[in-house]
Amino acid sequence: MSLEAALLKKAGATCPLPYPEKFKAAVKLVKDRETEGKTFKDENRLALFALEQQALVGSCKEPKPWGWNVVESAKWQAWSQLQDMAPVEAMRLYVRLLEDELPSWWDEYESEINSSQSSPHRELPVSSSIPESNGTPSSPAASPRRPAANGSSHSEASNLSDTPKAQHKRKATSLSEAIKTVGAPGRWASPMQSDSKHPPPRYEHAASLVGHSLYVIGGNCGGRYLNDVWVLNLDNLTWQLVTTSAKPLPPVGGGSFDEIEPVVSTPLLGHKEDSSKPSSTSALPPSAGHVLLAWGSNLVCIGGHTKAKDAKVYMVIRVLDTHKHEWSIMSPAGNAPPQRGGHSGTLVGSKVYLFGGEDAARRPQGDLFVLDLADMEWQSPEVTGTPPPARSAHAAAAYQQRYLLIFGGGSVANCFGDLYVLDTDSMHWSCPATQGPPPAPRAGHAGDVLGDSWYVVGGGNNTSGCTDMVALDLTPLATSDQTDDPLTWSTVSQAESRSAIVSEGMTVEAVPYARCLLSFGGYNGKYQSALQVFRPEATHHQKAPHQKQHEEQEPNKVMQAQAQSPQHARDARNRPVALETPKDQYNKHLEAARTRSGPLSQKQPSPRHTSPASGMLEEATNQEAAADMDSEEIKGQEEVHSSQVAALQEQMVSAMQRVSAAEKEAAAAKEAAGTELALMRRQLTSSQAALAEAEQRASDADAQLLDEQAKVMRLEVTVAEQQQQLSRMEELEKELQHYRKLNKEVEGGKQKPGGGIWGYIAGTPAT
Repeated sequence: MSLEAALLKKAGATCPLPYPEKFKAAVKLVKDRETEGKTFKDENRLALFALEQQALVGSCKEPKPWGWNVVESAKWQAWSQLQDMAPVEAMRLYVRLLEDELPSWWDEYESEINSSQSSPHRELPVSSSIPESNGTPSSPAASPRRPAANGSSHSEASNLSDTPKAQHKRKATSLSEAIKTVGAPGRWASPMQSDSKHPPPRYEHAASLVGHSLYVIGGNCGGRYLNDVWVLNLDNLTWQLVTTSAKPLPPVGGGSFDEIEPVVSTPLLGHKEDSSKPSSTSALPPSAGHVLLAWGSNLVCIGGHTKAKDAKVYMVIRVLDTHKHEWSIMSPAGNAPPQRGGHSGTLVGSKVYLFGGEDAARRPQGDLFVLDLADMEWQSPEVTGTPPPARSAHAAAAYQQRYLLIFGGGSVANCFGDLYVLDTDSMHWSCPATQGPPPAPRAGHAGDVLGDSWYVVGGGNNTSGCTDMVALDLTPLATSDQTDDPLTWSTVSQAESRSAIVSEGMTVEAVPYARCLLSFGGYNGKYQSALQVFRPEATHHQKAPHQKQHEEQEPNKVMQAQAQSPQHARDARNRPVALETPKDQYNKHLEAARTRSGPLSQKQPSPRHTSPASGMLEEATNQEAAADMDSEEIKGQEEVHSSQVAALQEQMVSAMQRVSAAEKEAAAAKEAAGTELALMRRQLTSSQAALAEAEQRASDADAQLLDEQAKVMRLEVTVAEQQQQLSRMEELEKELQHYRKLNKEVEGGKQKPGGGIWGYIAGTPAT
């Protein structure tokens, strides 16, 4: 075997397919390896992603993702650096990079294809749920043979029991009955869906529950905004893609949703539309980071990030009629807030409380707006207390139709782990006291209230995703006299880091009548389209008998602790003492005198001497006066102590204010430093990319220069050869002229007789 053949055998066989089939085979192999957990280095993965997008989509024209999403920012940066590279060149570089990283990729691809074609269908046991995974749950179409519980195939069992009555019974089975068999309580599971049709993967979408239907609208997939509408029927767990239509814009002002009539488009109050641009349509543009709320049989869609051509200056309210599947635009009265995405919208009664988000320049916001759906009016309420700092991608929920809860979220370079509560009756912000293990700071998480617990899952920070699911016990907020009691955090479950539930930008919706939570979509390095179900344990947040007994004993323990505390001792010393009156002391001494001397009638006192009773009375009076003096002295001391305590309290309040101001300054400085650091990192990344691009261009220019120099040398050699041939041509030309001259002389000799003796004889005169 020759050396070349040995090297080819070691490197693997060469792919015989032409482009683009060769590129498609390489992409399939890379995706299959990622599914199996066989990934490449991070820089190679970024390069492969960018080249794939360049080959399939073209140049990067998508907006830059959120600043705290490092993975998406890196992907966008890698893709945008390719600029106007041709798709064919991107395909070639993709395959070349794969060959450098995995020389035997074609052998692996062929073996995988052969094994998949030769392996028989796997028989999967019948189960109502699929264990939690990071992919989309398998559909019945993907596994044609499923043995039933008695060992027969699923198709045979279906044929035996597929009567009209059985079909009607299966159709009437509700989610509240079917959900009892999905997984185990206290963990996430993927239900077996009855149809292979499901929405494409996405994140930053919006979802809401209307009756027994879950609506999923819009989102982001690979930097591409979506505006499709999918409906999940919770009775049979089937997905349906809904085709919607647009409706003319409604008039400005209030009115219920049922009173909307087709009218001419009118702008929102508080701003002017550019007349040079075409008027907006009521159809939902491709959006991400928007809010979706159910209001009767309608869905209210508020805000969201859109493409530059669809961007608006102020918030747009769109309404989807779930009966007619028709979009329309509402134009509330009042001043509309600026357009944004990544905000939260929470329905409390008939009012939607909008908080936070990011504007078109990706700057975090911290303002609060209220949309009254009954009066169709925007409001900017005045609040008291300390509001949450500016943030986006946070979680929000409502409790008892009164309290607005805000947890977590992110800014440019920070993720928050704080909890804020807004009392919508008093419009007062507060940071309630909590107990239990606090959740880690996160952004991009989701949650919903089920019963008296707020469940929060998913999200991540700048380094990794959050694998825990936490719950906040809200029972202290249920009654007004328990608002000072701490709220309790608890960890409900843990998931694997690559699980679909450990994602950012997913949605979580509570299904109260089924006592479960539904999660869909998200991104954890891979865009998800998995439907997950969580059923809380029945004992979660329920008080056991020994806990109740312990709580009944707590007041006694508290009283004992107070009795033993130094403060209680000081209070006891300052408490007035119950002194005996002079009359009581007189009677007491009189009784003692009777005991010593007998009855008074038997022994009369001498008139010249003072009676013992009067002396005792005088002594008691003196004691009472001394007690009054002591009481006045104690009161004076109490007043002095009270003034000292008030002064100390004022000093403490002033110190706390200074500490709070210092903390705010430190947080602002940290935020500014983080922002500057992020900008410097971006500039460094851009500079490194520009340097690498310049070096690549210089290398290409050097290579081209070498090629040109080689061409010049070849041309010089050719010119020298041509010059030699030209000199030879000149010599040949001279020889040719000489021969032509000789030829003429010869021809001239033949025509004229020659001279000489013979000419003389012939009579030819000599010339």
